Amino acid sequence: MARWSKISLGDLFTLTNGILGFVAITYIFGRSYVSATSLLLLSMVMDGLDGFIARRIGSKHSMGQVLDSISDSISFAFAPAILIYAEFRDATDGVPTHSLNNFAVLLCSVAILASGLFRLARFSAGGFQLGHFAGMPAPAAALVILLVCLLFGAGSGTEPNRYYFTVANLPWLVVPVGFGVSYLMASEIPYPKIRGWMAMASAVGILVALLPTVAGLVLVGDQPLYTAFSRTATSIALALTLVYVCGGPVYEKLKGIKG
Repeated sequence: MARWSKISLGDLFTLTNGILGFVAITYIFGRSYVSATSLLLLSMVMDGLDGFIARRIGSKHSMGQVLDSISDSISFAFAPAILIYAEFRDATDGVPTHSLNNFAVLLCSVAILASGLFRLARFSAGGFQLGHFAGMPAPAAALVILLVCLLFGAGSGTEPNRYYFTVANLPWLVVPVGFGVSYLMASEIPYPKIRGWMAMASAVGILVALLPTVAGLVLVGDQPLYTAFSRTATSIALALTLVYVCGGPVYEKLKGIKG
């Protein structure tokens, strides 16, 4: 029990991140994709708050970095990989290697999982000491996957269909995006650490991505308004995220030139 007495407030947010990621996976198994995505977006909020709180009030032990990586691996590696496979596999064929579609989706899921775990392990092993991220951070990659799945993933599930606002089911778009973010995570392309105005922009992007969940409780009686609002909010969140994905390395390069 002595170890439990050393848990700080920041650790509780870190644990909540991992717990939300696990619960999201159970929702994915139940084909409740919108709910699962909302839980993963909340886990990103917890991931942002744990570091902020730890810097403000400190920690009672040195395990915070390891605990954070373990929680992140659940929410930002395992869960997005499972979400991709659950949404885009052909459910009529239970064996993933029996069809080209299922095999491609499986490879994409494995790439997301493997690169996410590699990225988090590299960060824990010393990457946190750098002035930048080596490779795209796992939460940013997970956010891209969640947003493209909301827009171009499954249009129905066990939740009421009125909660889905998918533009179209486009595996040929989402699967390459999955491979792309996997490459960026595994690479050593420099990405800026999210601080100051970038942290504010990141918070805005995640909160905008959560708006469809709130709108679902308020606007669901007006289906066209809910669908249009949710698609717009998600598209804005995706655009903000892609600014970081595409512009982050450019920002780091320009910063290096000025330095």
